[in-house]
Order: sequence, then C-alpha cells, then structure tokens
Amino acid sequence: MINTKQRWVGILFGVLIIVYIIFYFSRQKEVIPEVVEIYFADRVTAAHKVIIDSYNKKMEGKVKVIPIDFPNFDFSTNERKEILARSLRGRGDSIDLFAVDVIWAQRFAKWCEPLDKYFTQEEIERFVPEILESCYNEGELVAVPLDMVFGIMYYRHDLVSALPNGTEIINKLSNGITWSDFIRLRKTINPQSPYYVITAADYEGLICAFVEILLGIEPGYFELHGFNFNTPVAKKAVKMMVDLIYTHNVIPAEVLEFTEVPSYQYFIKNDGYFLRGWPSYDKDFTDSPVDLTKEKQLRKTALPRYDNGKAAYVQGGWHVMISKFSNKKEYIVDFLKYLLSDESQELFYKESGYLPVVNTFFEDSVYLKKYPDLAEAKKYMPNIVHRPLHVDYTRYSKIISSYLSRALRKELSVEVALKRCTDDIQLDQLMSPNF
Repeated sequence: MINTKQRWVGILFGVLIIVYIIFYFSRQKEVIPEVVEIYFADRVTAAHKVIIDSYNKKMEGKVKVIPIDFPNFDFSTNERKEILARSLRGRGDSIDLFAVDVIWAQRFAKWCEPLDKYFTQEEIERFVPEILESCYNEGELVAVPLDMVFGIMYYRHDLVSALPNGTEIINKLSNGITWSDFIRLRKTINPQSPYYVITAADYEGLICAFVEILLGIEPGYFELHGFNFNTPVAKKAVKMMVDLIYTHNVIPAEVLEFTEVPSYQYFIKNDGYFLRGWPSYDKDFTDSPVDLTKEKQLRKTALPRYDNGKAAYVQGGWHVMISKFSNKKEYIVDFLKYLLSDESQELFYKESGYLPVVNTFFEDSVYLKKYPDLAEAKKYMPNIVHRPLHVDYTRYSKIISSYLSRALRKELSVEVALKRCTDDIQLDQLMSPNF
C-alpha cells in the first residue's frame, strides 16, 4: 500500500512536471515568434524585388513582405483597379498594402487607413509638393506617394538627327515645340513611318492626352467648369485631336486601339519618330525588350504645347495605401517608411525609371550632379497638371474616355460627343449610385 509520504512525493513530482511543461512551452513561444506576413500588391519591378528582399533580410524572423505582382503585360491599369476594388469591397485581409494610380486615392479612401497619425509634419514635408495634393481626401492624408511620372515625349535620336536641320530640330524640341511647328515638321519630312504615337484606346491613357491639350489651352479648366465638357474650350481640344489624326496625319489611326504596351511596341517595331509616354517607359521593357538597338536611340523631351497656351504635363505614378481591414498596420507603416527612404527611392529611380517623390533628390547638389536627368525633370515640375481629384472620378473617367474615343473614331461629331458626355455625367451625379 502507498503510504502518506509516498502520496505526497507523487503529488509533488506531478506538480513539478506540470510546471516544467508550462515553462518549456512558454520559452518555446518566446524563442520562436510568429512571423508577420505583409501582402503588398503592386507591379513588381526590379527595384521592388531588391527593396523587398533587403527588408525581409533585415526583418528576418519577425516580418516578411510578400509581393503580389501585377505585370504590365498582363494587367491594364483599369484591370488592376477592378481587382483591388473587388478585394477591398469584400473586406478581405488578403491585401495589406497596395499601390494605386494617383487618381484612385479619393475613390479608395473609404477602404483605407488614414495616415496622418503615422507621419510627422517633417516626414510629410519631405515629399515633392506637386504630387502630395493627390494624396488627400477631404483634408485627410489617405495615401503617400511611392513614385512619380508625368507626361513626356520620346523621339528616336537616330531618325531625327538624320533629318535635314536635324540638330536645329532637336534644339527646338528641347525648348518645347509648339503644335504648329510640330505639324509643320510632319509636312516637311513627310515620313513613311509613324510620326507621333499616343495611347488613344477607350481608357485612362486617352484622357491623359486630352487633359494635356485641354489644360494647355485653359489651365484652370476643371476649377471653372468641373465635369462640364460642353464648352468651346473642350470642343477646341477634342477638335485638335481629331485633326491631328485625319487632317494633319500627325497621329496614325492605329493608335485608336492602343493602350500603353501596344503603343510602345508599335512605335519601336515601325520606326516611329515621336511617342507620348512616361519617363519610365524606357525602363519598363528592360526584361522584355522589343528591339534593344532601337530602344537605345530613345531620348526624352517636352510634349508639344498649344501655340498660345501653357505647357501641361499630366501627373502619373503610384501612391500607396494601407487597407483598413488589415490587423498589421504598425508593421506595414514600418515597411512603408522603408520604401520612402532615400536609399529605396534612389533604387526605384535607377532600376525602374520612376522619379523620386522626396525633395532631397531635386535640391541636393550631390544627387543633381549624380543624376543630371533629375535637374531636367525639375524644370518640368511647374507645368505638372492633375486630372480632377474627385471621389467619383474613376466612374466619370469611363464616360469621358468612351465619348472621346467615339469622337476620335468619328462615330460621333465632337459637339455631340461632348454634349452627351456632359449629360451622362450630370445624370450620374443626380443618381449618385453607391460605389
């Protein structure tokens, strides 16, 4: 029989085992912490890969950033927008941090974490002021800029310099050629290959080209007229685009089918002279070049401007926003600030062609000497213009691009297209459907 002493020894032994088990597992929990995974949706460039790998190495065992890629060849900007919207509308937690086109921030604001509390005034003042405006919604910081581009024109240096007075033409381009001189040059050289290629399919890229001409004529158009395009100025801008295709043969009709990637491929393959694009175009295709020999001849210059108007270059690029449905916000903010560090911004510029979003690169003589193109870009900044920053812009832009496309295809007259466009937007405003 077990006596009392043996019973107490057994109980004591059992207690010691329980204490040991509790201690052991509590130590295991401390030694092996759970790794926080951050899902980051963007087009993953070479710079993204280097920066994410670097951050993951720095935070090894604590945080891991997992990229969700939207390659240019597989997703148009409109498709990216719809995928992100569907994910956030379902309040899913599959995306923590995501990049949005600069014109989406107001529309996505309802699904995003306000960022004011995570950034000091000093940190906010680091950003280039021309692009910070599009990060706010109703006075609240809802996004921060990740990279910056604006509309520019490329030309084939070998083709243009080989023209009679080629050097003089290049000098004129660098000073900002007017539409009249640009059209006159087309008549003079009478090229057998495409002269000026733009993106004119029924999508956002068409609106960028339109807004640059519209705001070149009347810089304060949207402040004065809002979304009313039934005006003489809007008619003048669209008539200009129609004439560039059908009257002056400056723009080939093929562009009516082109979004960004096809426009670039067509331009390179067919030895085009001029191309409307973004500063990152020449870096976008380094992994899948169309023709390296021709692409090495590309040079950047200012877009043509209306004769008596002001130069206007539409702001593009990407902001980043944090999903309000994520439960990892403090970790995400840490990674976000890593993306905005000088080191990461320099890498985005070197590897992917995106202009930095912090002032240092445009003010510090060391950076300006190291990257002369930044000094050139700085000259363009006073002429950066915005598409309307409106919570319903992305819905209205579908209406605008549809009617612009029909006008350029001559399916509707310019007057009828702009009147119907305005009427449809006003009807949409009355109906105010929920997004």
